[in-house]
Formats: sequence, structure tokens, C-alpha cells
Amino acid sequence: MFLARDGTLNAEIEGVISPDKLELIEGVAEAIRDLNHMGYRAVVVTNQPVVAKGWCGEADVQRIHNKLETLLGQRGAYLDRIYYCPHHPEAGFAGERADLKVACSCRKPAIGLVERAAQDLAIDLKKSWLIGDSTTDIETARNAGLKSILVRTGHAGGDEKYASKPDFVFDNLGQAVHFLVEQQRANP
Repeated sequence: MFLARDGTLNAEIEGVISPDKLELIEGVAEAIRDLNHMGYRAVVVTNQPVVAKGWCGEADVQRIHNKLETLLGQRGAYLDRIYYCPHHPEAGFAGERADLKVACSCRKPAIGLVERAAQDLAIDLKKSWLIGDSTTDIETARNAGLKSILVRTGHAGGDEKYASKPDFVFDNLGQAVHFLVEQQRANP
């Protein structure tokens, strides 16, 4: 199970640049715990252009992810891995990092993060899903050959960057995971 971060797991704000800005969306820990119990790998794939823009550094992103994993762990849930892209191709931000201002293969909707996770964790992409809140996430799923779920938290697909349509739409991660639980029960 590939999961977007901002707007899917945590509240969407304009750049989570420190741990104190990260707040889990209600029901996320329980949903991930259900994925864990179902035997799904829970893998975050997230664009973090805040690094390229110079708003925070890689160490800050690590602290944010540490907090995310701590909050989940306090509720009996865990992520198998977190992959993030620090790049951003557009210039013009005060304090930006020129070394990260590149078009890359890891920034969604490119599939570099998904491919890396599949290789690192022996994931069968034909049996995998991506759950996210943006059309970028849905386009990533399409590009990688994954089934997709759009959640109505965060951007709720309102970013309208891509015309890709999700396979399913649910109000939140909890509803999406409930659907997957029912699918697995119906087709063991």
C-alpha cells in the first residue's frame, strides 16, 4: 500500500517544515494499523519540495518523519518505509537550493519512489494500491500501474493538475482501508 503523506496521513498545510506542524488526520493511525494487520506493507511516497525551496533541510524532514512514526507507533501502527523526493524544478524561491532544482525521476507523478520501494521491499506492483489526496497521486498510480484511491482529505483532488481519474474515492483513509478489508474478505 503506497500512501501519500500531506493531506492523506497528516493535515495539509502550506509546507510541513518542522515536527510541530505535523498533525495526524483523525483515524489515520487506526487505518494504518488495519493495513499492518492485513499484511499490507505501508509505504509512504511523498514530494517534499520544502527542501529544494530552502524552507527546511533533510534533517528537518527526518525529524518530521520521526514524529509521524512516533504518533503512529503510540497507537500500534507502523510504516514499513518512507520515501521522499526533495527536488523541485521551479526556481525563484528565496534561499532555494540550486543542487535540488532539477527535473528528476522521483518527484511524483514520476514513479522513481514507487520503483525504489518495489525493489527494496520486494513489492508486486500489480497487486499494489496508491492512496492519496491529489491528482498528482492518482497520476503517479496510473504511471506505475497501481490501483488508486483518492481521499477527500487534504486537496481532495482539487489540485486539478492531472486529468487522471481514481479507481475509487472515499472520504478518508479509514474508509479506504475499510473498503480494502472488505475486498480482501470477499476475495481471500
